[in-house]
Amino acid sequence: MQRALIILASAIVGAKAFNLADAMTEGSCIVLSTKYPVISTGVHEVVQSSTPIGSSSSSSEASSVASSTESSYTIEPTSSYRSCPMDLPLSCSNTTSMDSLSCCFESPGGLVLQTQFWDYKPATGPEDAFTIHGLWPDNCDGSYDQYCDKSMEITNPKEIVGSYNEELLSYMETYWKDYKGDDESLWEHEFNKHGTCYSTLKPTCYGDNMTDHEYVYDYYRETVELYETLPTYQWLKDADIVPSTTATYSKDAFIAALSQKHGAIPYISCDSDNAISEIWYYFHIRGPLVGGEYVPTDSTTVSKSCKDGIKFPPKQKDTTPTTTQTSDGPQSTAPATKGYITLSGQDGCLIKNGHWYTTGTCATYSMIQLSTGSVYLKSSAGYCTIANKQFTCSSDVTSPFEFNYDSSANVLSANGVTTFSAAEAAKGQTQEVVSLGSGAIDFTLQFSPK
Repeated sequence: MQRALIILASAIVGAKAFNLADAMTEGSCIVLSTKYPVISTGVHEVVQSSTPIGSSSSSSEASSVASSTESSYTIEPTSSYRSCPMDLPLSCSNTTSMDSLSCCFESPGGLVLQTQFWDYKPATGPEDAFTIHGLWPDNCDGSYDQYCDKSMEITNPKEIVGSYNEELLSYMETYWKDYKGDDESLWEHEFNKHGTCYSTLKPTCYGDNMTDHEYVYDYYRETVELYETLPTYQWLKDADIVPSTTATYSKDAFIAALSQKHGAIPYISCDSDNAISEIWYYFHIRGPLVGGEYVPTDSTTVSKSCKDGIKFPPKQKDTTPTTTQTSDGPQSTAPATKGYITLSGQDGCLIKNGHWYTTGTCATYSMIQLSTGSVYLKSSAGYCTIANKQFTCSSDVTSPFEFNYDSSANVLSANGVTTFSAAEAAKGQTQEVVSLGSGAIDFTLQFSPK
């Protein structure tokens, strides 16, 4: 039997239902009129309703969805539509190639994370809400790509969002906050690093009717839509976990409170004072990022940074973020930490060009902490990057790679991967190239502060 197709609007319009009787049926396809776009529910499941807009049932549904969040905004529809099979598998569950459906099936980033901040010093956002960090497409194994398509990158997210929906922009200015006061820089960073990696947001998926930077607007709108279904502060409050200057909470209590509401185990992160700092919610998705069905799934990352006795400090009203000028890329948050990079289980270390060497002096590397939580690495040769899977440092590097650092184990990672390798062991005067991922000789890179 020929598979039925459904036309999915790239816009999701609040909690309004559409009247299926007003849709036009053509053969095996159901074509939704632009008057009745696809709607979203708590997990963005595509819902088909036979109740006309304006009926009591529709109003009840709208109230139910609205009450699940503390604030909401009006979504304006955009112009582009795409057709996708109704029987798509969940992301990360396919057994055959989905390349021919790249506009309908998220791959390789089929593990979608909605991430939230608790910035208490300096305080950002409302005192009774976690704020938005971003919407990330991790690969199914927990690794991830970054800055995937230079041609999609932007420098003016505020202008783009405002041109579509001033109400959404106002919402972002309240709930999508940079702790240094440079919100637009954070928005730009999140789209350029993560938004450009969604296969179903590619401009080619939108067709000839695409409006200017529609895929950018869709990324921000979808992030906010999903965030509104994940009221972390309220969920914790329901479990009697509230901000306090004296009380502490067990790690299990935190995770249980959020798991019960979300339907899967989230990742929680704590700062150096064991105070809660971030929450990551994981999903698989059926269909494209915009209009797809989001299915909660357990975190692929173990919450190591939080110990029992988690603090939940109130946001300090008297500490105001300093507003800064919009800048290009993430900013450093503290003086650089200097140290050496060694290889687990191996002699030698990395020299200034990023190669493995066993003779001579180890290079001094600067680890620069960024406002996004990642780090830059820099030697006397220049900034470091991963190019063609090879670790390299050079004055030619104009866009440093964003590494991550696990301070509890002193281990560096790239794109969620901690394993590095070399084709042969370095010895004598021979330098060996260090590559990301498994190879003939595997090791981790360990940053040891001076």
